[in-house]
Amino acid sequence: MKGQPVGFLDSGLGGLSVVKEVKKLLPRENIEYFADNLRQPYGEKNQDELVDYTFQIISFLIKKKIKICVIACNTATAASLKKAREYFSIPIIGVIQPAVQDAIKKTLNKKIGVIATEFTIKNGAYPKEIKKVAPEINIFSNFCPEFVSMVEAGKFTASKTYEVAREYLKPLKDAQIDTLILGCTHYSFLKKVISDIMGPGVILVDPSVSTSLTLKEVL
Repeated sequence: MKGQPVGFLDSGLGGLSVVKEVKKLLPRENIEYFADNLRQPYGEKNQDELVDYTFQIISFLIKKKIKICVIACNTATAASLKKAREYFSIPIIGVIQPAVQDAIKKTLNKKIGVIATEFTIKNGAYPKEIKKVAPEINIFSNFCPEFVSMVEAGKFTASKTYEVAREYLKPLKDAQIDTLILGCTHYSFLKKVISDIMGPGVILVDPSVSTSLTLKEVL
């Protein structure tokens, strides 16, 4: 296993936010990264398509001799993590469970917000995981369809990004959440915008950070 790379997959740039955090914690690890730019955005696909894409990419990465795979995409994690763990023999980590554990530890008023792609929100992956551990938590969710394309276009702090973000985040501000899960790895690149809008009273939980810590424990 020594010298074998860690595999990462995402629909595009988002998973690089996880790789960045992993390189801080585990600088000697070799990385194999697959960005499925051709078939993005994943948030608009159905479950069967997402499972198919994820399995194809993991199979490709296994040919690269990876020792573990990180599904560095919330949408793909929500759609395929369970099936992938059952099918493949290598360890597979998703990004949802680490973020949930982090958010539950950090909330004080038991009001957690989740922003993610349409698939992740409609799939209910975050509320399901949160309720398993802490049924008393109130969860407020919203999907943010334009965020991924804005990140892919490099519009991290553009005025249009602020305008769109205010609209997406308003219901969560109105709900008076104190913790917000960035439920898509692309959103890590929009932390400044989201933080500026939500204000200092809201803690942002970045799955990229949570997942890198989980990977370190597993390795």
